[in-house]
Amino acid sequence: MAFLRSLKKGQKSFAKALLRLFAVFLIFGGPTYLLYILDKLEVPRLLVLLVGLAAFTAGVILFTYSSKEEGKVEASS
Repeated sequence: MAFLRSLKKGQKSFAKALLRLFAVFLIFGGPTYLLYILDKLEVPRLLVLLVGLAAFTAGVILFTYSSKEEGKVEASS
């Protein structure tokens, strides 16, 4: 996330908020709505489950990354 380092403070906090919202969407929306949409498109069930698991995992990783980065900023102040 090199682009976060180049942004000003206000833009940086806005980008972090968007990143966290996207992560939460992946965690909750990926395994539910994405699975429903792919199921309606008649995608093979194994692929649907793998995509849902990948969305959940990506969301958890992004959320953890955004939380770690926020902790570093607070600790350095």
